[in-house]
Amino acid sequence: MALIRPSADLRNKYNELSKICHQTNEPIFITKNGYNDLVILSDEAFNELKEEKIDKIIDEKFQKKYSEFEELKQDLLKNIKEALNEIEKGEYSSFEEFSKKMEAKYHING
Repeated sequence: MALIRPSADLRNKYNELSKICHQTNEPIFITKNGYNDLVILSDEAFNELKEEKIDKIIDEKFQKKYSEFEELKQDLLKNIKEALNEIEKGEYSSFEEFSKKMEAKYHING
C-alpha cells in the first residue's frame, strides 16, 4: 500500500522515512499543500527500477535488430538458393558474378 507523507516529514522525520524506504523497498509519496509533489525511494529500489528499465530497453532493441537480421538472413538465403539454381542452369557464369549482383542490390561496399 502506498505511503503518503507531508513534506514537513522530510525535514522533521527524515531518518524514519529513510528507514521505511530501506525496509519496504517501496516508494513514499510526499505531498505539498495536500497535493502530490515528490516520490522518494531507497537507492537500492531506484537502482532496481533503473536496471529493469535498461533491461527492457535492451530487450526491445535486441528483438527488433534480431528480427531485422532474421529477415535479411532469410532473404539472402533465398537469393543464394536462387543463384545456385541459376548457376546450375547456366544463367550466371560463377558465384562471384552473383555476389556482385547481391552487393549492388544490398549496397554493400559502397
